[in-house]
Amino acid sequence: MISFFAHLSAYFNTRRFQLSFLIITCLFGVNAPLTFADKTDELDSALAPLMAQVRQSAKSSVMVEASIERPAIHIREDMPLLPASTLKILTAYLAIQRWGLDHHFTTDFYVEGSTLWIKGYGDPYLVSEELLLIKSALAPYLRDKTILQIGIDTSAFPDVDLGRGDSDNPYDAGNAALALNFNSVNLIRQQGVIQSAEPQTPITALAQTLGQEMAVGSKAKRVSLPGGREMSAQYFAEVFSQIVFDQDLPIRIGLLPQQAQPIYQHHNSKNLEQVLIAMLKYSNNFIANQLFLMMASDQLGTALSATELVNNARQYAMTESAEAFGWKNYAVVDGAGLSRDNYLSAEQMMVLLEHFRPWRYLLSQRNSRVQAKTGTLTGVRTYAGYYQDASNEWRAFALMMNEQIAWRFRYAFADALAN
Repeated sequence: MISFFAHLSAYFNTRRFQLSFLIITCLFGVNAPLTFADKTDELDSALAPLMAQVRQSAKSSVMVEASIERPAIHIREDMPLLPASTLKILTAYLAIQRWGLDHHFTTDFYVEGSTLWIKGYGDPYLVSEELLLIKSALAPYLRDKTILQIGIDTSAFPDVDLGRGDSDNPYDAGNAALALNFNSVNLIRQQGVIQSAEPQTPITALAQTLGQEMAVGSKAKRVSLPGGREMSAQYFAEVFSQIVFDQDLPIRIGLLPQQAQPIYQHHNSKNLEQVLIAMLKYSNNFIANQLFLMMASDQLGTALSATELVNNARQYAMTESAEAFGWKNYAVVDGAGLSRDNYLSAEQMMVLLEHFRPWRYLLSQRNSRVQAKTGTLTGVRTYAGYYQDASNEWRAFALMMNEQIAWRFRYAFADALAN
């Protein structure tokens, strides 16, 4: 009999039991005072004042998974709010389900006469270092050919405005089927001359023009390309020509000719796992929205309008989320969380986090006991992920505040949970 009660007590302390009890109670008795910490005096001294501040904010919500030392926490957990960049956790989850962590995005190369054609499909991690790998891979295919021109086919993506702002901040970089360095350029002015601020990327005519127009100074500045897909293609081709051919070859932007012969398909050296780690660590909006647009990619390469492409991506994200999580009353309109038309509740974010648990390691570490993703827009501060409790179990939490508040508040909240 003693052994039976010992086993029963051990089960009650498992995360499986606590999570099951949390879900059942949410469904049938959310006001149970012994189950949820919905009174500040039930909380420890570090967390209580923070929770009081959340409670006083009418446009804020929180939900925290129960642990051995603390009951589950919920305040307005079913209120739809702007998730900001915590939406990238959903983008990462959908990308994993769509492609798998070992997926490598591709770019195709063709030859037609003396023109080397490049057709992009949205690879989000084409950087200058990757062009060096492409140069080595292309060499045997071009050994007996004379290339006098570079052709670029960007038709897989129309010109898309997906939550993009109008600043030159790289966070506002637009999306394109073929884009280099996250569709941005890193510049510096030295002795009155615009130069590349990174040794792996040569300076080009377009980059110099942009540097003059944007008044780049003596401090390195990364800016987004202000044009649409043709400017993205132009800059890609200019840098590609310098790196691969050591010269400025003429550039043609248009549709791939039917008679062009395929010679090489490049698989990016980084797999999806590495891409997602970078996206989540640096909150890279370009990567997130490239993935978002490619998820419904069965029709990429056909003549889709911008509206059709974006609607396909939104429909895919909404349908997959509803099927995976059973969500209702939510909206996903981009992959980065830039749009103010996105909305989720803390409770929905917690369901996502439970599904995302096997890939918790993809999230950035605030410290050894917190792994989470921030979200920031004007008047929006969010934080979602996992903290390690006293028994070294990783517990999920979601904090969503749609009111102006000190940006360090969310870190203090997570640290109080972990400590």
